[in-house]
Amino acid sequence: MYENKTRITYYDLDFNGKIKLSAILRMVHIAADVNANELGIGFATLFPLNISFVLQRFGLKIHRMPMYDEVVTIRTWPADVTRGTFIRSGDMHDKSGRKVMEWSSLWILFNLAGRSILKPSALPIEIPTMTDINVDVKPEKVSLLQDEMQSSYIHTVRYADVDTNMHMNNSIYGDLIGNAAFANEGVGEWKEVQINYLGETRLGEEIKITTYKDDDSFLVVGMAQERMSFAAKIIV
Repeated sequence: MYENKTRITYYDLDFNGKIKLSAILRMVHIAADVNANELGIGFATLFPLNISFVLQRFGLKIHRMPMYDEVVTIRTWPADVTRGTFIRSGDMHDKSGRKVMEWSSLWILFNLAGRSILKPSALPIEIPTMTDINVDVKPEKVSLLQDEMQSSYIHTVRYADVDTNMHMNNSIYGDLIGNAAFANEGVGEWKEVQINYLGETRLGEEIKITTYKDDDSFLVVGMAQERMSFAAKIIV
């Protein structure tokens, strides 16, 4: 398990003083990267072999939004390997030990040269022993049943959006989803977020992002070059 304290800064927050989804995703990704490096399956080991972990699904449950200048503890751990996918979970606690949020994510092993999925056996080291800690959320498949359309906009993938894997970074999707959800009245406190990463989005591509509203939830869908890039469900 990886565990570290971090302070919520003003640039993590939106105009309502609430932490942005992209900031949460960035914290989660950094913690996962450090933990993977400590276990010998991080970027430094895998990138020279043209191998990378790629995120497919992410489920987040928010018990309360952390506040500006609050110091929180982030934990993450590899939880399971099943049917060729890797489950990684994590949580965030406040200084009193109360759980602020928790998450679970589903990853695949990816060949960067061939842009193809690999089996877990392609890892150059033995898979580490998994940590047996339950979280109250799963990385679920987002239903694409569409209700009333709220808004849509186009985003062009630029230099700042792309990471070393040559596609749009996981955290950037958080800003695209946030922009879509706040296009009109905003969504206030988010209770749960599910994101499905459905296809690579590359430099220069345009994504059409459409938001659909259904009572207490939003469906946000991204289409790039006539293929689905991502789908996200937000429960408020």
